[in-house]
Amino acid sequence: MKLPAPRSNGTLGGLLAALFLLAIPVPMPAADEAPAGMVLVPAGEFTMGSAEGGYDERPVHRVRLSAYYIDRCEVTVAEFADFVRATGAVDAIEGSWFRHSVEGCLDLLAHYERRYGVTCAAFAPKPDAEGDAAWQQGSDALRWRAGVAALRVLLGADAKLADEPAKTLAAVPSVQALIQAQAQMPVRSVTWRDAAAYARWAGKRLPTEAEWEKAARGASANVYPWGNVWDAAKCRAGLEPAAGPVAVGSFPAGASVYGCLDMAGNVWEWCADWYGPASYNGQEGAVDPTGPVGLANGELPGPDPKARLFRENKQGRETDTRKVVRGGGWAGGAPGQTEFNQRSARRLWSNPGYWSDDTGFRCAKDL
Repeated sequence: MKLPAPRSNGTLGGLLAALFLLAIPVPMPAADEAPAGMVLVPAGEFTMGSAEGGYDERPVHRVRLSAYYIDRCEVTVAEFADFVRATGAVDAIEGSWFRHSVEGCLDLLAHYERRYGVTCAAFAPKPDAEGDAAWQQGSDALRWRAGVAALRVLLGADAKLADEPAKTLAAVPSVQALIQAQAQMPVRSVTWRDAAAYARWAGKRLPTEAEWEKAARGASANVYPWGNVWDAAKCRAGLEPAAGPVAVGSFPAGASVYGCLDMAGNVWEWCADWYGPASYNGQEGAVDPTGPVGLANGELPGPDPKARLFRENKQGRETDTRKVVRGGGWAGGAPGQTEFNQRSARRLWSNPGYWSDDTGFRCAKDL
């Protein structure tokens, strides 16, 4: 908050007025004034990095952050579905997030049924289509069939219903029950660009790497969100890959000092920053650091216009482009790897055009 400039009636008067204004405390929002579903992380310094982690977590350094809000939980399937419907973004979403969501599959099926006027089972690309029209139909058919195949898996015993029109499916009680059961699961299989697009639509943004780490470990440099001692009962971690995540907020005992949940385990989370293995060098005392610049022009590369979705697209292989992911996931690994990956200082990276089953995100917002 900027204070108003004092009105001066002379040098002494102006000085006294300025001193008076400087003595007025600047009000900070109360924690209960945070936007719905978000928590306030107050301004101040915190310790970033770890001497016990990987080489890219060093050197340990102090940075100062302005106050900000951050989501209490990871973005859910239901929230992401609202975004896709509100923006008509079915064609723009790069990731295959619908594979984990009955609601997402139904929206995808309904989108193509409106476009072509038939169900997937009855659709056949026009034999006389050429150029872009032929490519569009072929691409739509591949994604459409992928949605039906995913829906069959998600419906289980009711798999045969996947060939019905989306509107008919949506009215089936067992399908409605599945949608409700999946609503609070973390959205995943989204690219960095998908996450950033959702954040913009929601009036938010992705958190910087520093903001994510402070929200997780607090000003006391906790090793884990809940403290310094590993406790497997406080997060969804160390499991077989097939176990999958759980509904967001399922481990309230694992909350950070600011009240953030699932900052260890469940799914990895995208951050705004470009990744650099030595990006902590020279950051001592930095204010609101944002990591490396990334590409020469500072922009995120767009998809290759010559690529053919699901045919020639080299998923996530843009040269020298890596975004930070944080927070660990549910899957375990070698002895000790689970505890190592769930540390709040743990850094990992992924290409911004890549999506995976174990990566989602949460959002941040300026005051």
